[in-house]
Amino acid sequence: MSHQGNKRQKHSPSSSGPSDPETVPHENKDSLRVELQNDFQSQVELLKEKVAQLEGEASRGEAEKLELKQSVGQLENENSELKSKVANLEEKVKSMESSVNKAERKEKYHEIMKRNEHWEYPLAAPTVAELMSDGYSEEESEEIISQIDHVKNVTTKMRKGEAKYCIRVDFYYEGMLPHYKQFADALMEYHHTIDHMEDKSFLFAMESEAQLPAQVLLWLEKALKHTHFHRLEFRPIQTEGVNYLEFISNCVKENAILGVFRLVEVTIENSRDIDLLCEALNNKASLEVIKLMSCGTEGGVFREIFNKLRPENVQEIVLSDNHLSNLRPTDMSEFLLSNPSLVELDLIDNPFNEQDIVYIADALRHNTTLRLLRFRFPDPPTNWNLLESAIFDSTSLNAAYDSNHHCRLYIYEPGSYIRRFNTCDDPELNRRKKIYTLLSKRNSRRENASFVELDGIGIKHIPQILSLLKTFSEHHLHDGYGIQGEDEVKPLSIAYEIMRDWRMPELYNLDQMEEE
Repeated sequence: MSHQGNKRQKHSPSSSGPSDPETVPHENKDSLRVELQNDFQSQVELLKEKVAQLEGEASRGEAEKLELKQSVGQLENENSELKSKVANLEEKVKSMESSVNKAERKEKYHEIMKRNEHWEYPLAAPTVAELMSDGYSEEESEEIISQIDHVKNVTTKMRKGEAKYCIRVDFYYEGMLPHYKQFADALMEYHHTIDHMEDKSFLFAMESEAQLPAQVLLWLEKALKHTHFHRLEFRPIQTEGVNYLEFISNCVKENAILGVFRLVEVTIENSRDIDLLCEALNNKASLEVIKLMSCGTEGGVFREIFNKLRPENVQEIVLSDNHLSNLRPTDMSEFLLSNPSLVELDLIDNPFNEQDIVYIADALRHNTTLRLLRFRFPDPPTNWNLLESAIFDSTSLNAAYDSNHHCRLYIYEPGSYIRRFNTCDDPELNRRKKIYTLLSKRNSRRENASFVELDGIGIKHIPQILSLLKTFSEHHLHDGYGIQGEDEVKPLSIAYEIMRDWRMPELYNLDQMEEE
């Protein structure tokens, strides 16, 4: 009996050991639930505090980031303002320096003018008798005295700041060497006068039928490197031991204000001379006009000019009477492409052959920068009308539309008759002229309707052509201005022809289809 009691005692609820929740009393369960809830709530509060802390840190980070951006923006604005102030100060400094330089030049000019106020030419001219005793004829003696007087007059005017716009050297004889030294010294000082003048379009020109000593050219080169002219002109001069083209190139290189360069009848015989000249001309940003006239020789190297002449801003080039011929296929196209600032080109009096005309016409057809091209043929090639075709290809409306409408083509013919094309400054007006002229020409032979198919235009464009007739008729080419019809044709006549001869039902059906 006691054994059974021991068993019951062993399994009684009051025995020690882990509690089974199902056997925990009700009041203990409530206590445990409360304890767990409190612990959970405590963890939640901790998490909330942590989240709030993180959000606060993030908010502070965003605020700091925003503040940093604002600071950077403020610094950028301050930097921009400082840059603007620096730029303004630099402009003011430049303006002040320019004013100071101008004032200094003006002061120097007046100083020299005051110093030379009573300047007198120091050399005496020989008499006719003295020159005749040296073997000159009376006529030659008078000419020499006249030239010495000219040098004396120009030299005196340069000294006194009176010589304007044209300084010319055009004669020499043995006894004039001292006179040319006076001339060169005055020329060296003359830049003060040019700097002082508002209009700086001064010309310096050289030409001599007699042989100039090398010393004279050295004096002149030194002076021209110092005194710059807006215009330089060089004609033939016989020289002793000096390459005349090298002398010219050196004068061009040093000239900071050169705008117009003119070389007339100075023979260019070899590639080195072309290289010297082109190197000097190509590096002149101020240069606007180049005129090389009668400088080439028959069968010579002058055509190399097309491959080597690449000036920066030149707008007009004259290459007249230079025996240009036998061009390479790309000479003209590359020349025009490499000189995009060029708007006027003069090729008068060059003996171009038929193949040359083909190359030039092809280059012209695809060029949109040139505005004026001049020709006059000593012996006209049989296919010279290809030049006209490049400007106005009348084989079809599409060809006329795609022609060159930018460049005025002047072809001088015997009897002073000039064939002119693209006479309007507006390319679109030139295009309209050509299209209406072609339609007008065809109208006289009732060919417009049949040609529309050959032009590849198609029926759907007929209404558009009809609607544009009135507008295009206002720009019809007139007599003497290129290819045209025999008579002026009214737009109604062309419209009537097309409407009468074309298949109008098809036009009507097409119009209905487009409306649907």
